[in-house]
Amino acid sequence: MTKTRKRVVFLITLIVLIFFMVPFFVLVINSFKTTNEFITAPFALPKKLSFENFMVAIERMNFWSALKNTAIVTVLAVAVNMLIGSMTGYFFARKKWKINKIIFAAFLASMVAPFQVYMIPLVKIYAGQFGFSNNLLMVAYIAVGLNLPFAVFLYKGFAEGIPEELDEAAKIDGCSFTRTFFSIIMPLLKPIIITVTVFVAMGVWNDFLMSSLFLTKQETKTLAIAIKTFLTNHTAEYAPMMAGLLLSILPVLVFYLFGQKYIIEGVVAGSVKG
Repeated sequence: MTKTRKRVVFLITLIVLIFFMVPFFVLVINSFKTTNEFITAPFALPKKLSFENFMVAIERMNFWSALKNTAIVTVLAVAVNMLIGSMTGYFFARKKWKINKIIFAAFLASMVAPFQVYMIPLVKIYAGQFGFSNNLLMVAYIAVGLNLPFAVFLYKGFAEGIPEELDEAAKIDGCSFTRTFFSIIMPLLKPIIITVTVFVAMGVWNDFLMSSLFLTKQETKTLAIAIKTFLTNHTAEYAPMMAGLLLSILPVLVFYLFGQKYIIEGVVAGSVKG
């Protein structure tokens, strides 16, 4: 790659980075302003550093309760998704049965359809017929189902890159299919496990639409729903809402930074053969 081409690539990357960082910059600086200051000068730095908006956000959002609810849904969804997704992906990678190919094709087809396609049937069946509204376990269950095809796709592709000789050696030593997976294969899936975990955790943590359909009571609201506290039909309290948004994204941002070095490796490995 020539120096000129490198400079062009660097410049394009820098422009894209700035484009995506501006909204976050606006969010941070306006968390310390009043709503009037935000409306009149959204890109200006705050005149003074005040944490009043954060105090208001914590109180009005019932922040700690919403944080707990969000964490419960996210941890359950991620854990179940990791267990079922990794085992299913490995099973599809090793067992080349015709029925497995058909099921995997169905998984891929379901990835194309947006959540809005399933939205009304899910609410009608689970919240209407079965009465599972305001149930955190039900929200986690649906989150697993919606994210499972994507997880299986990546796990299968990654598992296909693991030599089958390892399975054969384990079988000679008397290991069952399940023991081979947990003792030998699963440790090797670490990069893709972290990749899928980060993506699923970010999606579930920030989900608003599905959660708002099932969680309507104050004590069951997640952070994404609690943010809406500052928006009414007639007014919008932007400053405390910005503070609430910043508080809400900090945990998942830290989690993303922790696992970012595995993401590209996992996505590339999981998609090449998937």
